[in-house]
Amino acid sequence: MSYWKVNCMEDDYPGLWQTWFLQQTVAIGWPTPHFSLEGPTPDRSWAAARAAASQVRVGDRIVVQLSNSRVGRIGTVTQVKIEDAHWNPTVPVDKKNPEGEMGRRIEVRWDLHVGPVSPSAVARLPVEARFKGRALRSTIVRLKEETAEKIVLALSDEANWTSVHSGFASERAISEYIDAFPHLLEDGLRPYPSVKTREFAFTDKRRSDVLLLDRQGRMVIVECKQNSPSEADVNQIRHYMTMARKEILGLKSKTPIRGVLVHGGSRKIPDAVMQLAMAQPHIELVRFAVSVDFASSV
Repeated sequence: MSYWKVNCMEDDYPGLWQTWFLQQTVAIGWPTPHFSLEGPTPDRSWAAARAAASQVRVGDRIVVQLSNSRVGRIGTVTQVKIEDAHWNPTVPVDKKNPEGEMGRRIEVRWDLHVGPVSPSAVARLPVEARFKGRALRSTIVRLKEETAEKIVLALSDEANWTSVHSGFASERAISEYIDAFPHLLEDGLRPYPSVKTREFAFTDKRRSDVLLLDRQGRMVIVECKQNSPSEADVNQIRHYMTMARKEILGLKSKTPIRGVLVHGGSRKIPDAVMQLAMAQPHIELVRFAVSVDFASSV
C-alpha cells in the first residue's frame, strides 16, 4: 500500500472539496482531447501527473491537500478512472472550460474515523507535518511513510480542525459584531469611553481589534482570530495589554486590564497554548461559532 497526495484547487473552484467529499472521489485535470494519457507530451506538468496517477492502485491511501497548509480527508482507493475515455469532470462545463475540469477521477472511500465528519471542516497541519518540496508543489505525488503518519496524527487531533471556508467568518466581521453587541460576549460589557473602540492604534503602529469596559470598570482588550489560537496570538494580546497600560491608562494606574482572545476553529486548545494563556497576565479564551437561519419570504 502507498500513500498519495492529491491537490484540491478549492481556491480556483469553490466547492470542489465538498463535491469530492460527497461523490467520494478525487481528481486531476488535463482534459481530452488536448491531453492524452498515452504517447508523448510537451507539457512537463502533465507528464509528471500522469506518471504518478498511473501508479495508483486499489487499496492505496490518498490525502487531499488544500491551501494554507490544510488537508481534507484520507481515503482508500476503490477505483482508478484516469483514462481518456473515463473523463468525468468534477468542475462543470462552462464557456471557460468547455470540457469541464478535474475529470480524471480516482474513486475513494473516506475514512471518517480520521478527521472531522463534516465536509465543511478540515485540518490545518502543524509545522512538522506540512508538505515540503515536491510533495508541496505537485498535483499528485507519492508520500513518504513518515510524512503520511504525521498527517494521520494531525487529522486525528481535534485541535487542528478548522473551517474549509477560510474567508467567511473573517476576523474583521467578528470584531465589528463584538463592537456593535459587546453584551453578547459578556453581560455588562460596553464600548470603552474616550478612545476609538475598534482598531485602536498604538504608537508601534499595531492595532487592537476591540476595546471594551466591563462591569467592574476594567478595560477589556479583545483580539479576534479566525482559526484556533496559537502561542503567537496569546503573546500578541499580552503585548496590547502592556501598550494599553502605557498609552491609555498610564503607567501609574492600578486598574486591571483583561485580555480576551476570541477564536474560531476547534474547541480543543493545544496544551502549549492553554498553558501560556493561563500564565500571568491571564488571557481568556472564547470560541465563536457562526449560525445563520433562512426563511422563505411571505
